[in-house]
Amino acid sequence: MIQQTTYNDDRRGLLFTINQESSPVYQLESQAWARPENRWDAENIPQSIRDKVAQLEQTGKPGAFVRFMQGETGVYVLCEKNIRTLPERADDEIQADLPNEGEGPTLSPYDIVIHAKGGTIPLENGERIETTEGSYYVIPCQSWGRFILEQHLRPGHVETTKEFLLLLDSLHGQNFLAMSPDKPIEIYMPEMEEPIPAIIPITCYVLNLAHFKR
Repeated sequence: MIQQTTYNDDRRGLLFTINQESSPVYQLESQAWARPENRWDAENIPQSIRDKVAQLEQTGKPGAFVRFMQGETGVYVLCEKNIRTLPERADDEIQADLPNEGEGPTLSPYDIVIHAKGGTIPLENGERIETTEGSYYVIPCQSWGRFILEQHLRPGHVETTKEFLLLLDSLHGQNFLAMSPDKPIEIYMPEMEEPIPAIIPITCYVLNLAHFKR
């Protein structure tokens, strides 16, 4: 079921497009991707992907596409701590073998693998999820949620970030993968009451998953 988000100020959520197209736009709230059931032990992540993550940590690149050797599909690997306010080009893609059945959980086409940074993610019920530096989360493609608010209802800085990444792609022929839009600074007079959070889309990491074509 397609749902419309009302979650405000989710700095570690993901908003992304696929196939180098401006719409539709997909989202993953941080409280969805950071669920304990999505966390994988490092030994269940293919060694070639762990090697790529180590390379990303050295180069500062935000992520890369990992193509499965037996086809054209693959997964995206994101290094969360490398997503910054400036746009970053994806690292060169690699090819990886999948583990054989029976050797533990197996990645599927269009999964998203997140190498998380440490921090706290608040839940709507008031509880919190803690992520540790270097932990792996695998988000199955079936759990992608579609972001259905009209373009003019999205915050301008988030929409601009998305279009900027697509423009860089078209100009350079490279996959500019990710950036984090600047959050608008709001200043209130001392006599004003605290603002009520508006029902608007999330403020988040914006990604351009150009290799995904589902």
